[in-house]
Amino acid sequence: MYEALLEVGAFSLYALGSVLLTALGLFAEYDGLQTASSGDTVTAIWLGVMGAVALVAGIMLARDKVLRRVLA
Repeated sequence: MYEALLEVGAFSLYALGSVLLTALGLFAEYDGLQTASSGDTVTAIWLGVMGAVALVAGIMLARDKVLRRVLA
């Protein structure tokens, strides 16, 4: 009984983590575009790179941990 509850909890944390990382990546990318339009290119580039890293991490977490458990 506890094993099933632990597995559901782990799945929920992975799903929540992937959603949060993806949302954080999208927000950083959008903020980078807004910063670039204001003229601060160094901060815009940094936000763009960090946004891309967060997006990739969120997508990989969703693909490797969440999607495999859903399809299994």
